Amino acid sequence: MTKLIKAELYRSVHSGIFFIIFCVFGLFPLTMPFVAIPDMDEVNIFHILLSYAQGGGFLISGYVGIVLSAMISNMFQNRTYYYEIMNGANTHHIILSKIIVYNCITTAVLIIPAIITFAIMSNHYPLGNLNQLWLTVILGAVIIMNFTCFTVFINMIIRHILGGPVLVYTVSILPVMFYMTIPEITDNYKWLTNILSCMPQTQLIEFVKPEYETAFIIKVICSFVVSFAVLYTLTYISYKKKKFR
Repeated sequence: MTKLIKAELYRSVHSGIFFIIFCVFGLFPLTMPFVAIPDMDEVNIFHILLSYAQGGGFLISGYVGIVLSAMISNMFQNRTYYYEIMNGANTHHIILSKIIVYNCITTAVLIIPAIITFAIMSNHYPLGNLNQLWLTVILGAVIIMNFTCFTVFINMIIRHILGGPVLVYTVSILPVMFYMTIPEITDNYKWLTNILSCMPQTQLIEFVKPEYETAFIIKVICSFVVSFAVLYTLTYISYKKKKFR
């Protein structure tokens, strides 16, 4: 397991332009609050985080779906997965090593810089309506981890340099667009927005709230657990069949 994690981390860091692009674009969502600050009558952390979630969430859904997928699918394009299977590595260890590595990368690129930035800013700006900062951080981390796991699993199932990124990007962006535009057009499709709200991509836009309802917290946790369990099972079955191109 340790060797697989080290090998996966090495491949990811040395994946060429993909890793560099992922790190660079990971800083873009942090610019969203600073773009919105001049338009605020009273600058506070709640509105800054809200701006980060709404604008940054849309950017994260887009570029993670493409760049992170490209990093993962590039490994399958190079057929390195073939050697993992042929070396007799445990299937669970293969899957978990990728989940651990890519969640660590996403955390390092997306979550840690955001936490540091907003922690520094909280010393200069009031919290505003933000009453549960620690809960906001935890929910944001869970949502991004959910999205990362979703991306990893889909690419491990499809194992194609174009198919994985295209599918993840489509599944990421379209629900976000529908979720944000449908309520403004009509109230007849509230059931659809309720379904879309179970996806990490839409939860990323809505996770900053003055006070969290228990239903929202349960939805975030349950969607992570259910998504992880279902996609992990599908990925495991796909690997056990060994039907690789």
